[in-house]
Amino acid sequence: MCVPEEYNKTATDMKEKSQFEKNAADKQVELLSGALSGAVSAGGHWLNATGKGYPKFYPAGVAVSPFNALFMALHSDKHGCKSNLFTLYSEAKARGESVKEHEKGVPFLFYNWNKYVNRNNPNEVISRDDYQKLSPEEKNRYKGVHNREIRTLFNIDQTLLPHVDRQAYDDALAKYGNSVEQGFGEKELRELRPKFNAFVQSISRNLAPVRTDGSGVAHYDSQKDAIYIPRQKDFAHYTDYAQETLRQIIAATGHQQRLAREGMVMKSGIPPTEDAVKQERLIAEIASGIKMLEMGLPARLSDESVKLVDYWNRELKENPCLIDAIESDVNNALEVIRKAERGEKIEYATYRNHRQTEQMREQMPKHFFVADEIKKHPDKENKTIVLVIDKQGRSADVILPAGASLEVNNEIKGMSKQRIQSALEKSGIEKVRFYNPDGALGYRPDDRYFAEKQIEVARLKNWALETLSTIDAHPAVKQADKPWFEKIQMVQDDKNRWALFIKPEGKAGYSVYPEKDDLNRFFTTLKQSLDNIDKVRGELARKYYALAESKPDLKVDLFHTADESIDLNRIQRVAVFKTKNGAILCAPTIDNRKPQPRSVTPQQWQRMWVAEDRNSFKQHLAATLFADVLNKSQTQEQTSSERQEEEVETKISRDEEIKHDRPKEEEVSKGMHR
Repeated sequence: MCVPEEYNKTATDMKEKSQFEKNAADKQVELLSGALSGAVSAGGHWLNATGKGYPKFYPAGVAVSPFNALFMALHSDKHGCKSNLFTLYSEAKARGESVKEHEKGVPFLFYNWNKYVNRNNPNEVISRDDYQKLSPEEKNRYKGVHNREIRTLFNIDQTLLPHVDRQAYDDALAKYGNSVEQGFGEKELRELRPKFNAFVQSISRNLAPVRTDGSGVAHYDSQKDAIYIPRQKDFAHYTDYAQETLRQIIAATGHQQRLAREGMVMKSGIPPTEDAVKQERLIAEIASGIKMLEMGLPARLSDESVKLVDYWNRELKENPCLIDAIESDVNNALEVIRKAERGEKIEYATYRNHRQTEQMREQMPKHFFVADEIKKHPDKENKTIVLVIDKQGRSADVILPAGASLEVNNEIKGMSKQRIQSALEKSGIEKVRFYNPDGALGYRPDDRYFAEKQIEVARLKNWALETLSTIDAHPAVKQADKPWFEKIQMVQDDKNRWALFIKPEGKAGYSVYPEKDDLNRFFTTLKQSLDNIDKVRGELARKYYALAESKPDLKVDLFHTADESIDLNRIQRVAVFKTKNGAILCAPTIDNRKPQPRSVTPQQWQRMWVAEDRNSFKQHLAATLFADVLNKSQTQEQTSSERQEEEVETKISRDEEIKHDRPKEEEVSKGMHR
């Protein structure tokens, strides 16, 4: 059986659950709560106490995602199964190894990937076959569109396999069974230690440094971004040392510049709330437990965590969304660790975005405002040249009216290249290059080149250079290098998809659909009221400005109606306002008539306050909300003109005028979070 790659949910992916999904979530909560409660009287052991192998599908041996593995293992523990091998009911029946009567299975979250959508253009969807034909670089531009299904799995001990094919069953236990079945002993534990040490070294190189701490207290220092673990001999058992190391590694994944989990982030020097810290501890216990499961080792709660079991169980029971948040946090944390294990450097989000921005900026259209200005100044009659001086690099570009070639006798009278070079060298310049305004030796670097450079219009006076004027390239460099933005804001389209609206200084604004990782980081930072929200906002604006300028088709207009056939001139006036009961209405005047006002969504209301031209937006909003009225009237007019040869005047009764209070302008919040 082929199991597709599974999907890690985030806060932006939460959807209304079906009853079947709710039942599956209830089953997950029941298994997890039961295991946690049992740990209180079992010395903290709550998962895989008998040391079984990592959950897989039988007989193919395909592994599953961390969150599915957790509940498969908990189900196996609860029913006393000898392995973590599972099968579907239909497949067991097809092999002649049917599931026994009255057996209850475990829910499995299965995701089909049939379509892929452009990360920055939700309207561009391609099939799986087309996706497979793309190059690795092009594949990075798309993400899978998942179709979630809930299936039920059964352990092979719940089937007739032990009776139908005893040899196959025994072979499976010898390979994937518990520590007794596999013959796991001290020798195997000793062999495991170098593997775990290699794992820790990978984490230290690619995620956060892991250091020995003499205080005897394991901890993760978020300020230093370093993990501190006591010496191995300070732990009673090697498994305790391994799991405590894993707990702290999990904590490091929650850093603000990685997954930004609420329980790991300081707000203006103030520690996270007590509830956030308790939830973070639960994430660390579950994720570290799953990593122990991968190694075939039992997992136990720390002494401090045992005291929180009642609190966790109460929260799991009272908060139906908590199990989804745990799934997201656990799968994402373990995915970060898997990347580090594979040798992938886990960069800070700021560094990663900066690198991506620089790469995209290389693809942006170049601007040559400075070069165009420079070419106006070299003059043969006035003997003027232009000097572009890089004092830090000790180099200079000299733009001559002609004669940039270094060939003999290729000189302009009174503009000796040798004298120019000597004069520049006396001022500390070590490297001099000569150019013409145009032609083969023409001078045309893009505006970014002139950052931190001094531009002078000069002429040669004997053996010295006389500065006549300077050219200020700062405005052009500023625009080309790090553009300034008049407005940066997250807005939602009519399908509740988040887009980043950016208004570059001196240019028209537009929206771009950000990637999921950037959305999550933005809203996590916003939700936690962190001081660096403006920094994150600016960072994303620069990244998506560079992307949109290099790929203009990604620019999205969320402020105009999509129906270009509508005649906007028929909409004379539009009022958009809030009523006393909080409803938002749009009341337009169309063809001198006033139809019944229609509801405006919170997303449309927010975009109205962001729009550069508010009146234009309201007109387009009315065109969207009253498209049926406008199209119906237009159809009637066309039908009437076809039937009648002469114009007929129609008396139209005026509706009673409705007076609306002018809406009080509200400052839209810097972001709305569902």
